Amino acid sequence: MKSLEKMNNVEKGKFLADLLPEELPNITLFMELEIQHFLKDEQKIRYNWKATLVTHNFWFQLVTNIDQFLKKYGNRLHRNHRWFADQLFDGYEALFTIYCLVEYTEKPECNHKLRQAIHLLFGEAKLILIRPDNKDKN
Repeated sequence: MKSLEKMNNVEKGKFLADLLPEELPNITLFMELEIQHFLKDEQKIRYNWKATLVTHNFWFQLVTNIDQFLKKYGNRLHRNHRWFADQLFDGYEALFTIYCLVEYTEKPECNHKLRQAIHLLFGEAKLILIRPDNKDKN
């Protein structure tokens, strides 16, 4: 097994899936909720987006790509850990997946072991900051 420092995101995603397979439905459900949030409030989020290396156009392309992966593969991602890792942690799409994982660790329903594993594998830093007044408003 490689050391954490030598693992890429796909390998870390597979390791997470192998370590806590019972959490995969919770992870993908939370990702679906985050996608719904972004798509529902897209115009407001775009308007309030802060100038960063990640543009709002790029971010929303990632949201759309992950949404398509989740719809296409659905529950198969829970059973096939390689697919889970390949679809959600490969390339730039990993940015959105890791964003969701770090966000999920702040939720009370996040399993303590999963929280620790996410922080160990992917850190605690948020990839993007959304102003609080943008989230959870109608």
